[in-house]
Amino acid sequence: MLTIVVTWRDRDELGRAMPSMVESARSVGGEVVIVNFGGDADRLATQLRDVSPPYRVIGGPEQRYFHKAVANNIGARFAASPILFFCDCDIILPDGLVRSLVDRLQAAPGHFATLAGVRETEVNARGGRHVVSFGYQLDIRTADGRRLQIVDNEEDAENGTRQAPGLLLVTKSDFLAIEGYNSQLHGWGWEDQDMISRLTLGGGLTRITQGYALHISHDDEGRIGAYPPVASRWESRDRMFRTALANYDEGRFMGSYSSDNETHCSFREVAPSPAC
Repeated sequence: MLTIVVTWRDRDELGRAMPSMVESARSVGGEVVIVNFGGDADRLATQLRDVSPPYRVIGGPEQRYFHKAVANNIGARFAASPILFFCDCDIILPDGLVRSLVDRLQAAPGHFATLAGVRETEVNARGGRHVVSFGYQLDIRTADGRRLQIVDNEEDAENGTRQAPGLLLVTKSDFLAIEGYNSQLHGWGWEDQDMISRLTLGGGLTRITQGYALHISHDDEGRIGAYPPVASRWESRDRMFRTALANYDEGRFMGSYSSDNETHCSFREVAPSPAC
């Protein structure tokens, strides 16, 4: 019924997060698909050593940089279920939330879903000082009458909460209808909001938000260290946003699922390497 797609490259948080993902998948007769995009296979196997199925690992040749959009598109190709849940490798899911979201999607064609937000495992992980919280609201109206609103904020330094646009549930058919993620956006910071934008403005779908998960707190090196070098994550996000907005203005709402999987056709299901 559900495939949880998790992209990975040398992130040790997965070991803490996997038990909750596997249990959430099992609760709806689903699976977890982990896409190792250029990471150390033995390091991954060590984190999965005590984890029972249902999960599969997808691997391929060495990659110079991590690319979340490409890796998600690869994961979707291997997904065996009609509903996809794109989940980061550092998320601990609460009992019952995934089942509830799956039920809502099945009862409401024409919708996709994201979690309402996450709570950090370490409050004020971003190191806020005088500014306790900050965020933004994006409003877009297109010539064909479609409207988009995205509200996003960085972690609230007092309670550790923030939005979670990247924790996305969508039917595989709706995902493929807009050709999945757009690998033109390479870096950290906008590929998630871009999916929401294209599913809404291009696919004509309505967003559902529900529930909170735990985000295993980490520094910015964990966010941007495996991507092409930038001065800060904000540089990456700004560049990706400008690229995406230019696409929307030209009425381009398709992703790169087919071309990404053609380019990366050598990715295959692999058995986790034995842990030391």
